[in-house]
Amino acid sequence: MNQLIVIENGQLDAICLDDRTSWEIGRGSREFRPDIRLHSPTVSRKHGKFQNMDGCWFYTDYNVKNTTVYNNRHIRKGLGGKSKPVMLRDGDVFVFGCGETPEINEKTIWALYSSRNCEGAWRAADTRGVHHLTFSDGKQTMQLECPPKGTVITQPAGMGIYMGDITYLLGQTALSIPVQE
Repeated sequence: MNQLIVIENGQLDAICLDDRTSWEIGRGSREFRPDIRLHSPTVSRKHGKFQNMDGCWFYTDYNVKNTTVYNNRHIRKGLGGKSKPVMLRDGDVFVFGCGETPEINEKTIWALYSSRNCEGAWRAADTRGVHHLTFSDGKQTMQLECPPKGTVITQPAGMGIYMGDITYLLGQTALSIPVQE
C-alpha cells in the first residue's frame, strides 16, 4: 500500500495513492480542484503531481514560487528549466510551501510518502514543552532528546511522527513522557 500522510494545521490525513495513478496537489480555487487539496496560502494552486509510472511512484514539482522541499533539499528544475520527477521511496518527506527556508511552521504542510501498511486510526499525543520522548511498540524502544519537527519513528508494529506540540502515533507504538518535577 502506498500512502501520503499529510499534516496541515495540526490535522493528519492519510491518502491511499493506490486508488488512482495520478494525484494533483495544490490549493483549490473555483477554477481548480486538486485531488489533494491543501489550504495554506504559501501553496500554489497547481503545486505538483504524484504519479504512478510502471509501478513506481514519482513526484513532479511544478516549480512554483514557494517550492517543495524533498528530503531536506529543494526540488530544482531539470535541463532547459523543465520539471523533473523524483522517484519516491518509503520514508521520503516533503515540506510544501516553504519558500527558501525549509522549516516546518504554521504556513507549511508536511507530508510523508510511505509504502508500509499505515492503515488504522492515528492517535494524537500532546507533546507541548516536552524535550525527552520514549517510543515503544512492545518489540523496540527508541529514546529521543529534543528531536526536530517532522521526525519519523518507524517500529515493527507501528509508527510515530513528532511535530513539536503534537506527536501522531499509529499501531502499537506508544509514547512515554517523563514526569516533570
